[in-house]
Amino acid sequence: MSDTPAMPQFERFDQVLQSIGLDVGASEIHGVISGILCAGHSDAHAAWFVELFKDRSDDDLLVVEARQLLGQLYQSTQGYIEGEELNFTPFLPDDELDIEVRAKALSEWCQGYLYGLGLAGITEAQLKDEAGEAIRDITEFTRLDHEDIEPGEEAELAYIELEEFLRVAVLLIREALTGKREKGNDSE
Repeated sequence: MSDTPAMPQFERFDQVLQSIGLDVGASEIHGVISGILCAGHSDAHAAWFVELFKDRSDDDLLVVEARQLLGQLYQSTQGYIEGEELNFTPFLPDDELDIEVRAKALSEWCQGYLYGLGLAGITEAQLKDEAGEAIRDITEFTRLDHEDIEPGEEAELAYIELEEFLRVAVLLIREALTGKREKGNDSE
């Protein structure tokens, strides 16, 4: 069994972020955290966290809750990305929401992920072969036209495929950047 803390509840976290006036949602924040952790620079988040909450009062209970939820999200994500159980999944809204809302969140997650890699000093040129292709695909997902998606079974299946692709891509990119294998790395 894993010691990884549970992820925060998506809707509550997103609501708190909106309530304190941040221009970034829960999915995008998770993307940033995931990108930083994939780069193997788990300390790169500290300055970004400070920047994220600058101009926010520590006396505001919603700001305090947002910081706590962010810390919980970071710890959970770190456990999932760095763990051997391969349980990582992008932090996205529940499947009960409209496909347009979920597709927008997926696109924002991708934007955040690329930003997180950039914060950690990773460039596309550092990623070759499959990892480089994955980055190019993730870049394309940032351009997803979520407003024109026709709800239905086809859109749902495509969304599930994109979500699964991201799950695998994150692990692939992490391996490419850190040299860590899914089941351990005994060559080197």
